[in-house]
Amino acid sequence: MEELTSNVVADTKLDPTIAKAALGLVLGFLRDKDTTGNMEVMIAKMPRALEVIEASQFVGDGGVTQVIEGMSSFIGHGRADLNILAGQLEKLGISEEQTDALVRQVLKRAENVVGAEGAEKIRNMLPALRERTDSPTDLRRSA
Repeated sequence: MEELTSNVVADTKLDPTIAKAALGLVLGFLRDKDTTGNMEVMIAKMPRALEVIEASQFVGDGGVTQVIEGMSSFIGHGRADLNILAGQLEKLGISEEQTDALVRQVLKRAENVVGAEGAEKIRNMLPALRERTDSPTDLRRSA
């Protein structure tokens, strides 16, 4: 968890405390959406990841969740779910560019832990997540 946090801080210039809270939100989000078990494996192999995920559950979104959930029938659950996460990250003061860098770091870590195929399954959980991230080849080149 510490290595991932350090990488996120280096890429995003976020304060380490904010980076850890954001990672908890992203990891928890991906864990909750994952039906393959890859996120559980990844989280189990990262010391203190569960603590960070649990601590992040107290980050509210100022009512954004209820509004987006009400609109999800119009925009699709995958995109709505990702928008809820984006709202929570925005409340932490994280820009869209920082969010994208954070997610790329999580996917790079996933590739190291569960392999390229497992990381691709995580990326493919939601079409909206795929839209926000680079192709797998770009991930490998920037690693």
